Amino acid sequence: MNSQWNLPEHPIIYRLTVYGALALIFLMCLTFTACERIQQVVVPGEQPAVSPSDSAETIKIGMLYSLPAPGTTLSGAELAVSEFNVAGGINGIPITLIAKDDGNDAERSAELAKELIAEGVMGIVGPDWDPQSWAVGPLAQTAQIPMVTTYPTNPNNPDAGDFVFMSAYTDNYQGELIAKFALESLAAETAAILSEQSTAYTGVYAEGLREFFTNNFTAGGGTIVEQQFYEKDATDFTAQLTDIAAASPDVVFVPGFMPEVARIIRQGKAELGMTATFLGGDGWDNPQLIPVGGAALEGSFFVNHFAAQPAENLTTEEARQFVAAYTAMFGVPPDGPASLGYDAVRILVQAMRRAETLTGPAIRDEIAATMNYNGASTIARYDENRYAIKSGVINTITAGVIQLHQVIAP
Repeated sequence: MNSQWNLPEHPIIYRLTVYGALALIFLMCLTFTACERIQQVVVPGEQPAVSPSDSAETIKIGMLYSLPAPGTTLSGAELAVSEFNVAGGINGIPITLIAKDDGNDAERSAELAKELIAEGVMGIVGPDWDPQSWAVGPLAQTAQIPMVTTYPTNPNNPDAGDFVFMSAYTDNYQGELIAKFALESLAAETAAILSEQSTAYTGVYAEGLREFFTNNFTAGGGTIVEQQFYEKDATDFTAQLTDIAAASPDVVFVPGFMPEVARIIRQGKAELGMTATFLGGDGWDNPQLIPVGGAALEGSFFVNHFAAQPAENLTTEEARQFVAAYTAMFGVPPDGPASLGYDAVRILVQAMRRAETLTGPAIRDEIAATMNYNGASTIARYDENRYAIKSGVINTITAGVIQLHQVIAP
């Protein structure tokens, strides 16, 4: 997902304010127990049905997100802001979410971050991708405005300084999760790896995951029997898969993105008759995975940030409530990026609520002090690198549907 989009700026400003006159609306319930989450959206050329008066105080939170993918980080953030405003905002002051689409462009993301800082935001949620995060982090650090990234997983994301935090787990953590799953749950003894050649972004992601999977798989007693590479946007993987099939691995780790990963698995299983179990990382979390990969994906596994179904596999009540509220608001269950947008806002706002003063350093200190957070995911704490020590999930494809297979506690 390193293609650059030159989209015109369309900032979306979400103003959500609680008034006594809305009390009856909030009595609408989900399954007769949970109140429906209600949110006013301000789009260009329209006026919100309800908005703060010109003199009303508001707390601004900025957000940088990317369209067309992952996109749903914004939806998760909207839901979180809605819930906080229904519950009184921050010390009775409503929250305004100022969300800007950076078009998956690092330079544009940096310019939009400067605009958000000039508009007086007290925190920044996002961006969605590593290059954008690397461009925005130094700006947030210089301005002393806390920043909580959403989808980025590269361990270098917090390097800009102590105002930059991650809501996602790191690539080294997800490499560890999927390697341990292969060794312990699948009893794999041998593995092959097929990953993208190192490029500006996706190759860096694949290279990192390949290294972390290899280190953890071999440390656990496994053997890497074959490693192959492909170019971004490749469509034919026959040569690489033929060499991998000749090595007869128990599992094949494919730490890439769509559409390549789905094509790889389809060619390996449907065309070459491979019987090894295919494994992947969070880059597989894409609505086109099954339409492109088809039946060949059956029985594959990938590590991810969240999965909504089956609900009985979710381990916390907070996660189940998140699924219900998100589905009610948007008409579809949440995906991994949505969970990260939701949690990033909640981590930031909960820190604001705890802070003695609403200043950047005070909010930063409270984010760093986060302990035993429960939302879409569970975060035990932040470590000295400002990595989230958190839960992860293993998803599987069963009967043509992505399903939650296992939740792994932090």
